[in-house]
Amino acid sequence: MVELVRTPITMTLEAVIAEKGARLDKPRFNPSSLLLLFPAAALLIGLFIYPVGYSVYLGFTNLQLIGPNAIHFRFTGLQNVYFLLSDQVFYRSIWLTLVFVVGSGAVGTTVLGLVIALALQSALTSVRMVVSSLAIVAWTLPPAAIAIIWYAATTQGGVFPVLFGYPHADVLYDHAMLVVSLANAWSLAGLATIIFSAALRNVPQEMLEAAKLEDANAFQRLTRLTLPILKPTILTSALLMTLLSFGNFTLIYLMTQGGPSGDSNILPVYSYLQGFTFKKLGYAALLGDVIVLISGVLGVAYVWLAQTRRRSPKSVSV
Repeated sequence: MVELVRTPITMTLEAVIAEKGARLDKPRFNPSSLLLLFPAAALLIGLFIYPVGYSVYLGFTNLQLIGPNAIHFRFTGLQNVYFLLSDQVFYRSIWLTLVFVVGSGAVGTTVLGLVIALALQSALTSVRMVVSSLAIVAWTLPPAAIAIIWYAATTQGGVFPVLFGYPHADVLYDHAMLVVSLANAWSLAGLATIIFSAALRNVPQEMLEAAKLEDANAFQRLTRLTLPILKPTILTSALLMTLLSFGNFTLIYLMTQGGPSGDSNILPVYSYLQGFTFKKLGYAALLGDVIVLISGVLGVAYVWLAQTRRRSPKSVSV
């Protein structure tokens, strides 16, 4: 065992600790702090844990929206689970959800926000202010307004059919998932732009100037300096946009109601349709439990990534 060398500094610290007690920065637990946490714990239990727990119970019942089972429902065990495992629409809904949240959220929104933030770096101040304002406005618009804008722009006589030279074409009907994905990426791009604009301010300008002196072109500076430094921010943004896209039920439901022919029937929309269109509230609750489970996994991943960035001295702070 290696024995520490007693220096005047360590001896002074030992004397202070012996006189004053334990170090102030040492983790301590005060039982009275539990009283301060009680209101937050009560809200967490009443507004989250209890509803989720009750939803889990309803997922194993035959509860319906109308009919005799709307009041006198009963526990049916794994009957809904067996139906879920054989439900081909559920598996297709999982796939469409993956395409939507990864394509429009993790990839589309992150890339669009990064491109806009990079372009704004070299833009005029007036252009930067206008584009940033428009991106923030698009992000703050309610989903109903976004749905109306994109519905009007992609149906017959809308902006997109006219630009493509087919004014009578219905782009939303022919390419439902593509349109709702573009609408989702457009609505979240403002948030991603803000995140990347803040991160780009932390890129050391000295490194970029040194790269210019070494005759590195703009593409080399971007791929070998800027993007590696922004890697933690890119991962965080991708995961955050995935979480926000996963819960974006209103946009898709108002634009397509999951159609046509289930082409945009992501999991939250499918759960709503089962509960309030087909009146199967028990089965809809089970689908909701799957949504909570997936959201919980994504949430844990986001918290873990945020803590990893905070502890890493090389991470770029946003």
